[in-house]
Amino acid sequence: MAQQNSGTRARTWLRWEWAAALITIVGGAIVAIAIAAYFTFRPSPQELALQPIHRTAEERAKVDTQAALALCTAALDASKAYGIVPQFGRLASRGLQVTGVKGRYKCLASTDAARYVVAADLVCRDLRDRRCISLYSVTQDDGTVLYQRQS
Repeated sequence: MAQQNSGTRARTWLRWEWAAALITIVGGAIVAIAIAAYFTFRPSPQELALQPIHRTAEERAKVDTQAALALCTAALDASKAYGIVPQFGRLASRGLQVTGVKGRYKCLASTDAARYVVAADLVCRDLRDRRCISLYSVTQDDGTVLYQRQS
């Protein structure tokens, strides 16, 4: 009886081993097919870059406002670093003005005593990098030029 019991246990154990092996093989094949399909059918980065981004007017306005604020903040920080605008100067508006020169924008800054127009060139698109903002000029409201970059 002990032999019959151990034979039944061995067969049961063998069935479980075969079932586990089959599950592992089938599962591995499914995962391999899924990975191959992903890399075969996904669009390339170039194709993704060419696809237009569809945004609502609200989303575009929010992105534009954030970009304008980042650009103006970086330009104001640059003018503070040069010592042109006092350290307690702040942005007077969240918007920016587009100039006739491609990539050049103007922002309004102020202190309690004076108002400034800070013009900066956007050299690259990464606004977190200080090298992407090049200070062009700083003028006061009355037209006094405090700083003008040499050409």
